[in-house]
Amino acid sequence: MGFFDYAKNIFGSFYTYLYYFLYSVPILILVFFFIKKIREKKIYKYPVRIFKVREAGKVKEINTRGGYIGRKNSAPFFRIITGKTFFRLFNKYSDLTTTPNPKFMDEEDRVYYKQIDVDSYVQLQRRFEGDDTLFTPVESDVKYGAILSVQRIKEVLRAEPTWKKILPYAGLILMAIVFIVSYAMLMDKCS
Repeated sequence: MGFFDYAKNIFGSFYTYLYYFLYSVPILILVFFFIKKIREKKIYKYPVRIFKVREAGKVKEINTRGGYIGRKNSAPFFRIITGKTFFRLFNKYSDLTTTPNPKFMDEEDRVYYKQIDVDSYVQLQRRFEGDDTLFTPVESDVKYGAILSVQRIKEVLRAEPTWKKILPYAGLILMAIVFIVSYAMLMDKCS
């Protein structure tokens, strides 16, 4: 009887658990991706076309998706997916302080933006004049951006009561005391 047969007899249940774990990991990963894709389809349902102005007036066009993100006790905001990270598993995104005006979306609910700065986007209106397609900037809703800014400031400045800050530490200390006392009682009974 070899060493591995002897180890298999001793660690039999460990090998069984390892066997099931190794077969369940790919299934869990597939379920994770499936749920992630369904969630993305539900949230990011608006096509977005971004025009990035480059040197000598050249324009780089990027097609992506965007959607409204709702928050508890706050106004929703518009988020644009700007790229993928970590082997295309997770999205990079830009949050806009203004929501797109639905009046300037095209028939496919596509929103047009011109990128001015790294995270600054201006919504564009598409117009047709003869054979030419013209894009003109749209005035953004300053009121909505101000509401979002005020809500973010309120969240930052919201003061928590002191007992809420101390409670987790007090709970850990209380648990440590209980464990030490119970260990001492157990050692007292055993001897």
